Amino acid sequence: MTEEMQEDFGALLEQFSTAKSLRLNVGDKVRGKIFQIAKDTAFVELSPSQEASIPREDLCNKEGELTAKVGDTLEAYVVNLRDGIELRRHIGKGQVDIEMLEEARASGMPIDGTVTGVNKGGLEVLIGGARGFCPIGQADITFVPDPSVFVGKTFQFVIKEVREHGRNVVLSRRALLEVEQHERAKKLMDTLAPGARVEGKVTRLAEFGVFVDIGGIEGLVPMSELSFARVEKSSDVATVGDTVTVEVRRIEEDPKRPGKQRISLSLKATMPDPFVAHADDLREGNTLTGTVAKLEKFGAFVELLPGIQGLVHISEVADRRIRHPSDVLKVGESVTVKVLSFNPAERRVSLSIKATGAQPPAPGDTAVGALVVGKVERLEKYGVFVKLDTGATALLPAAETGTPPNTDLAKHFPIGSEHPLVVLSMDERGRLKVSKKARDQAEERAVMDSYNKSQGGGAQSFGTLGDLLKKQQPAKK
Repeated sequence: MTEEMQEDFGALLEQFSTAKSLRLNVGDKVRGKIFQIAKDTAFVELSPSQEASIPREDLCNKEGELTAKVGDTLEAYVVNLRDGIELRRHIGKGQVDIEMLEEARASGMPIDGTVTGVNKGGLEVLIGGARGFCPIGQADITFVPDPSVFVGKTFQFVIKEVREHGRNVVLSRRALLEVEQHERAKKLMDTLAPGARVEGKVTRLAEFGVFVDIGGIEGLVPMSELSFARVEKSSDVATVGDTVTVEVRRIEEDPKRPGKQRISLSLKATMPDPFVAHADDLREGNTLTGTVAKLEKFGAFVELLPGIQGLVHISEVADRRIRHPSDVLKVGESVTVKVLSFNPAERRVSLSIKATGAQPPAPGDTAVGALVVGKVERLEKYGVFVKLDTGATALLPAAETGTPPNTDLAKHFPIGSEHPLVVLSMDERGRLKVSKKARDQAEERAVMDSYNKSQGGGAQSFGTLGDLLKKQQPAKK
């Protein structure tokens, strides 16, 4: 042996002799690197002077496929120190005794158990030769509506309590699931960033949006991000349990939970943009059919396609002057429109109804003197605003209500009540005034005229209906 080789060997021997060995006890959780995988056993280096063995099956998934390779770091539990260091990732069937149960409880080592039945409080579990009990609240992370679905299945549990010398063992599956969820969430948060698209599962529906689990972390898809089309209820577009692809919009500190992250997600960001997909349909001059979605003082919003609304300005609703789009249009009504302009950058579509020549029908007869019925919509000091059966809105001035001055109009004209009226006037802007007093007087005159004719009175007038009724009442004695 050369002098150089002797020096290298001496240094290696010195390093090995001075390496610290781990002081191990059964139940300890250790970490090591896999350096060999044989037919039935894998070997793990725990320290420069310590090696351990672990059954190959512990490195396989449920399908029997190997999930680890040489060089991987492994975490496992010490289960035997008598004939070398033996490791297991969890305690399997046939390995359970009272000593092992106590060690598993103390170390948190997982243990295999098969669910054999269900009772009022939870699951009956067989762990080796011992019987265990898992409270229903510890069976899963989420609420379990039907625990019988677990019967006959084998899961991993952690031991919470060992009673009566191992004859009564309290278990928890949830504790393991929460650890796994936390580890997945931690790995995910290290890689998650705005703009990332991930797959998740819908966990909850709320009035303000949809909660999605994206791998141990729950994010919120607000109502505005569920679809390009208007969404009234979250249940219209999602169901609990649905698998969806979402885009991360924001990751920020949750002000209500210090130290926690709040993640905002989007479903519509993963969908085709309708303004791009239907750009050809929205060219200037095209004629389309849409549905009136909303009416405002300045015009009507018409839904042309899912996610695309255009505005018909009030000046483009009809070829005559109207006070409000509601005078001639109703929400939900189908209309034909022409595209006046389309700005894809601003996502704006300007439309016209009158340019199509298909004018919306005029409201019913609102000529001066027309008899109408009005439904009270709003009360003001100066009068009452009513929606006419013709579709128009009109003002019933206080002086035309037929009530004495300073009367509380709310008592006589509650919101929603209907009253017979007559049209008094329409100004140059199409605003209508109606009268209840004049309608009542007209009805009295009509009754009197009819009575006069039936009595052969010709043109003779007997006054108002009130006067006639007084004459018909028997004289007081």
